[in-house]
Amino acid sequence: MKFVITRDQREGLMHEFLQRMGNDQNALTGARYPIVSLYYDNAQRDCYWEKIHGLSNRRKMRVRVYGSMDGAVPPSSFIEVKHKAEGRGVKRRVRLPLERALSIAAGVPFDPACFGPADARVLDEVQKLVREREFRPVCCLRYDREAYVDRDPASDLRVTFDTGIAYRMDDLVPSPDDRNFVHHLLPEGCSVMEVKVTGAVPYWLTRLVGEQHCILQGHSKYCNALEDGDPVLHAQMGGRPSKPHYGITPETFARLRDAASRKGNAQMVTAV
Repeated sequence: MKFVITRDQREGLMHEFLQRMGNDQNALTGARYPIVSLYYDNAQRDCYWEKIHGLSNRRKMRVRVYGSMDGAVPPSSFIEVKHKAEGRGVKRRVRLPLERALSIAAGVPFDPACFGPADARVLDEVQKLVREREFRPVCCLRYDREAYVDRDPASDLRVTFDTGIAYRMDDLVPSPDDRNFVHHLLPEGCSVMEVKVTGAVPYWLTRLVGEQHCILQGHSKYCNALEDGDPVLHAQMGGRPSKPHYGITPETFARLRDAASRKGNAQMVTAV
């Protein structure tokens, strides 16, 4: 479940939130770490259109890079396939040196004997997408993530806040904590909050989200970036879309926020 929230909404969440949630161990010394992702698609932008049309069985491929300039989060990179099947999302990934990940994603053959059976299957799936669907690098995305997990060890609740979401359609070579981005997808101070949990959302979080008038909504960073800045997609659409499916202008965001405030807490809790 995703929510686009303002700085004020986030500050309203955090006091009680931090009493119940702890830092994700992936962030090591804190909750925040940068993410840079290189997304792949074909010339027809199938990944975009499959998302827009709600195709029940679809795959998305990317190379993802973690790591901070200050060394607090050591650099690491993965080649990933996100697979949505009948409403359930599965992420399969293999950790690799960045140059190796990029070469395999470019279709350079690899020796399966150098990997375990599970990793070899994922890499074979990647190269099948490259061969059969002609996946190529399309877009780089960068943002800072704060990740939290429930302090209750029996719970798998995970909540993330992504800020400073930016993209570029050129220079399609990612690097750790890459900051060479000028195109931003959200107004200053806004972030994407994502709630991940197996089963029901805890009541305390449902209540807290409702009290802050957070609006449940779809938000695809990749689709958002293409709608904003991809000339190939714009040519298919006959021009840049005036009403993005996943993009959100400052005016639209202000309107949604004000509407949520007028509707009150009860409806927002129901929506969650």
